[in-house]
Amino acid sequence: MRCERIDPADLALSTAEEMAAVAAAEAAVETPTAIPPSAEGILLQARHGHDDHPNDALWLVRADEGDLLGFGSVDVTHWDNPHLAFVFCNVAPAARAKGVGTRLVEAQLTEARKLGRSTLLTFTPMDGHAARFLAANGFEVGQHEAQRRLEPRNLDYPHVEELASRAAAAASEYELVRLDGPASEEMLPELTAVFEAINDAPNDDLALDPDRFPPERLRRYDAAMTARRQHVYRVLARHRRTGEWAGHTILCVDDTRPGYGVQEDTSVVRAHRGHQLGMWLKATMLLWMREEQPALTTIDTWNATTNTHMIAVNDALGCRVSALGVAMQRRV
Repeated sequence: MRCERIDPADLALSTAEEMAAVAAAEAAVETPTAIPPSAEGILLQARHGHDDHPNDALWLVRADEGDLLGFGSVDVTHWDNPHLAFVFCNVAPAARAKGVGTRLVEAQLTEARKLGRSTLLTFTPMDGHAARFLAANGFEVGQHEAQRRLEPRNLDYPHVEELASRAAAAASEYELVRLDGPASEEMLPELTAVFEAINDAPNDDLALDPDRFPPERLRRYDAAMTARRQHVYRVLARHRRTGEWAGHTILCVDDTRPGYGVQEDTSVVRAHRGHQLGMWLKATMLLWMREEQPALTTIDTWNATTNTHMIAVNDALGCRVSALGVAMQRRV
């Protein structure tokens, strides 16, 4: 077999289709409930990431006959955590125990050292083949996580409406603002504190510094999501008297996978907690999506198992655990 590094800008859709097939085959074994990525989604994510920056490194492992056996990537943060490199690998189940994952991890380690990064971080299903492989290659569990899923067509909307009404009564000092698409330039400096409120979520044993969200990062996030065909919806809470943004929730509808949405950050600024804003934000988002995205069939979100407050909100809205995972890290 051969391991080839490619430029994300040169990634062809036909190759992305091979990558999607490998990812789908692996998911069918590791996490049967997962919604596999689309070829277009893989292509656009490799080129744009989360901040309109391509993968810092991308490799394909092929058999001598040309079949794709696996692929892997490295991404480094540009705003915070200068010690960190995110690494991801996918290996076709039929190619396991043939050295494919080892070749990819070796390439990732070498690249991380070149980039001056001292910690590799990845996410994988719990107790699966990938988790065992990573443990055998020096990775340790830093956090246990659970994926929770909503099926909008089966939601108890009268119950969601009641939750939203109760939360609105408790948050009478606030108002909600809906935002469809990118934030305006005027809003960006004011949203920094709202995004950085996510730093209060538990990190458990992960070697993480606080995330930083200057306006340029928020601008590039919006650009990346647009380029990746992720339709971004936000509901924001604003304090009526001061005009301060107090919290937000973000939902991305993946236009490359019809009917699929991903719940991203929900956070409330510390000074504004205790008013049921988290519940109000999330319940309002679901009611909005009932009107705006009636074709949605699945909304997935991940939480650390120690994030009991957000889990309680999600479960009250109707989420159910659909998969278990771990965040694993290795010191370089």
